[in-house]
Amino acid sequence: MLDVNGKTAFITGGASGMGWGMAKAFAEAGMKVVIADIRQDALDAAMEGFSRTNLAVHPVLLDVTSRDGWAKAADEAEAQFGKIHVLALNAGVGVTGSMVTATYKDWDFNLSVNLGGVVNGLVTMLPRMLAHGESGQVVVTSSTGGFSAVGGAGLYCTAKYAVAGMIQGLAAERGRQGP
Repeated sequence: MLDVNGKTAFITGGASGMGWGMAKAFAEAGMKVVIADIRQDALDAAMEGFSRTNLAVHPVLLDVTSRDGWAKAADEAEAQFGKIHVLALNAGVGVTGSMVTATYKDWDFNLSVNLGGVVNGLVTMLPRMLAHGESGQVVVTSSTGGFSAVGGAGLYCTAKYAVAGMIQGLAAERGRQGP
C-alpha cells in the first residue's frame, strides 16, 4: 500500500512508546488514526499531544484480551473513520522472571495479552478488512523476543515466538494478496 492518504490505521498500544510513534507517523502521512489502549490516562496524554494539530486521531479504550471489547472498538473505529486499512497490533506486556517459578497466573497473563491480543485483533479485524476489498496491511510488533530467547524472559519469548510464527503463517497464506 503506497498511497496512505485518507486511509485508516488502528493501532493497539497506540497511546505510548512505539505505538504512539506509529500513530504520529501515520497521522502525519495523512492517515486517519485510531489509537487503542487499556490505559485511559495514557489515551488522555496522547490526545493532549495531538490536540495542537489538525491530525485525524481518535482514542479508543481497549483491553486486547476482551473479545467483546474488540468488537466494540472495531465498530467505534469504523463509525468514526470508516474502513480500516492498516491494523497495527502493537500492545504487549513485558513479563520477566524465571520459568521455573512462573505461576499459571503469570503464564495466563502473558499469553492472553501478548498472543491472545493478536489473535483477537486478527479474528475481529481481518474479516472486516478483507470484506471492504481495498488494499491494506497487518503490522505486528513481536520484538527481538520473537526470534532470540533471552534468559529471564522465557514467558515473554514464548508468546513472541508464537506471534512471529503466526504472522509468517498469515503472510504465507495471503502472499501478496494484501491483508
